[in-house]
Parts: sequence; structure tokens; C-alpha cells
Amino acid sequence: MLSLVVPKADPESDIVGLLENVRAGNSHAFAQVVRAYNQRMFRIARSIVSDDDEAMDVVQEAFITAFKRLDTLKELSRFGVWVGRIARHVALMKLRSDWRYTRMDDEQLEDAMEHSLMRTASTSLPDDNMANAQLGALLERAIDQLPDSFRAVFMLRAVECCSLRETAEILEIKEATVKTRFHRARKIIQEQMLNYADVAGLNVHEFAGRRCQRIVDNVMAAINRPD
Repeated sequence: MLSLVVPKADPESDIVGLLENVRAGNSHAFAQVVRAYNQRMFRIARSIVSDDDEAMDVVQEAFITAFKRLDTLKELSRFGVWVGRIARHVALMKLRSDWRYTRMDDEQLEDAMEHSLMRTASTSLPDDNMANAQLGALLERAIDQLPDSFRAVFMLRAVECCSLRETAEILEIKEATVKTRFHRARKIIQEQMLNYADVAGLNVHEFAGRRCQRIVDNVMAAINRPD
């Protein structure tokens, strides 16, 4: 688990300015956009697929798709929600490589995931003096054991601190559904663990350093490659 701290996305106005530069033909400005949203995108992808490398592939593909379709985005200030939806759909498509989900639409697939059997989370509680890194590892295991549809909501709401509305828009579900799934996820993950995490901070599925730069390099190489 990486413990590096990833800067939050640039202020919305800065992102809009960068995207306007991209639309004007400065493709290099997109690298800063990728860095700004890498953490959130990885967490969205990782909440659906269960492998870090596969999640990185999802993020990379989603950014490349967003770059190619940027002219179709009417409100640049909505980029975060829009690219999050793209990442979600790419991740769901990867799930469909499993023959059990091939014929399901997105709603059916989410229902199937929601009703999947819950694996029993560890009942071990951290000591008061346990290092935050150890708690983070324990939390990551507990989150990975959530049903997939709960995990996506929990990752966005608790870890990424997305608003109720933004979470609903990214996952394309109702706000009431977000509330229900988040409540159930919190019940599954032990309350005492969450209370400790509120104080210590949630260092879950951190995405920084070489992995972050790898995504930036791969995306920029793809969008600047001659056709």
C-alpha cells in the first residue's frame, strides 16, 4: 500500500482553463488534468474491478476516451463527473468478460453485484497505537470485501469525499440508492474501525508516485501518437 499523499484536484476554474487549452490544441495541458483526477479515477475503477493493474488499465482507457470525446462535453466544469462515468462504464465492460455478466445491461449488472454473497470481513480491531499504515491496509481489505455496488459508493463518499449528488451522477443511480448503499457499507465495515479512521485519516488505495506518472505517460503517449 502506498502512503504518499496525493494532492487534491485543482480548483474547478483551473481545470476548466486547462481543458479549454486542450480544446484549443494544446494536448500537453491534458497531462495536468490526468494528474488532478488520477486518484479519484483509480478509486472508481478499483471499486469495480478487484485488481490494481486492471484498474490502471481502466483509468488509462477512460482518460484516452475522454480526450478523444472532449468536444462533446457541453460544460467543462462537469468534467469530473463525466470522466468518472466513463471510467465506470469501462470497468463494467471489463466485468462483462466474465460470461455470467455478458448479456446484462448496466442496471442488471449492478443488481447482480449487489446481491452477491458478502464475504466476512476480519473482526480484528486495531490497537489505539497501531500505525496508520496498518489501519489503512486493514481498511483496504475490509472495503475489498464489500459487495461491488456498495464498494463503489463507499469509495466515492467516504474515501473521495464526493457529495451525494456527485456520487449519484457518477454511478448513474438515484441519490436515495446512494444513501442506502452507503449506510449498509458502513454497517458492514465495523463502526469502531470507521471512528478510528475519522481521526487518523483514510489512506485507502492511494495512487501516487511511479504509478501515477505511468498513467500520465501512457495517456499522453496515446493521445499524441500519430494516427
